[in-house]
Amino acid sequence: MIDRGPLRVLLVDDEVEVLRSLHRILDGAGYAVTCANTLRLAISEMRRERFDLVLTDLYLGATDLGVQITQVARERRPFTPVIVLTGRPTFDGAKEALRSQVADIVVKPVVPEQLLSTCRRVVQETEMARRNQELETANQVLASVLPRTIEMKDPTTSGHANRVVGYTDTLARRLHVSAEDRASLRLAALLHDIGKIGVPDHILQKPGQLTPDEMDIVKRHPAMGYEVLSELPEHDNVRTWVYQHHERWDGGGYPNGLHREDVALPGRILVLAEVYDALAEERSYKKAWPTARIVELFRAQAGRQFDPDLAHLVADGLEQQGARFFAASPDLLF
Repeated sequence: MIDRGPLRVLLVDDEVEVLRSLHRILDGAGYAVTCANTLRLAISEMRRERFDLVLTDLYLGATDLGVQITQVARERRPFTPVIVLTGRPTFDGAKEALRSQVADIVVKPVVPEQLLSTCRRVVQETEMARRNQELETANQVLASVLPRTIEMKDPTTSGHANRVVGYTDTLARRLHVSAEDRASLRLAALLHDIGKIGVPDHILQKPGQLTPDEMDIVKRHPAMGYEVLSELPEHDNVRTWVYQHHERWDGGGYPNGLHREDVALPGRILVLAEVYDALAEERSYKKAWPTARIVELFRAQAGRQFDPDLAHLVADGLEQQGARFFAASPDLLF
């Protein structure tokens, strides 16, 4: 981690003695402090320098409010949190401060320990919010950009990933899979074909039957997906289920020929859901299968391609409810 030096604080108050007192407190705690005694000067400093935190009096002079600086603070990238100091904690003043989305309010006379504690908390919460935003952005990339990239390479699978997310989550809920594993399974379902990025377009988009050599190349995509996701160490289950989504209950799948419970239940759910979508949807090389034919295949492949209990559960559900058996949950994706 790069050491950026002390955190920089902009301190704003129209009373010189208060500025000096607060400066001593913050400087003694290791902050790099810049002082301003008017709103205009504070805004000028904000636009000229980057600060980690702003502490401002609520009332500056006869007409200005310190909370007016929040607009400038929120224009910064990343935004700068603002703490309001006030010796007159009236309801209207506090309400105006909250409306302006300040991080906190500290009442004067300031207790040094309380002020420093508030500063530390606000800085930590702001950093946590930034990291969460970064994670949210990363999830948006995972949840939309990457699947779209796959579909651009293989147009025959348009919408496939999103549908498989719904199918896997429906089955996981019915089988009482834990909330944590459900979240990982949804992500694995969304990204299960990410390894196709490494398969040449002329093979993915070939209208006719693949040659044995071409099929061998396609069969590499689970391993390539596992490699693509190697930078997500906190999502080991996701990587594993992406790697295993072409395994079979009888050991005849790929890439590792795993048997039975060698693939965990969420992974076995993904195996079946991925096949269901491939059968139920029309592709350039095939028409959509009717439900009765899909039911017949699942029963025939119970204990062969699929976990037998899971295959019969789905076959029974499709017979009784049709496609409604896979009605998606409203709480997707993450």
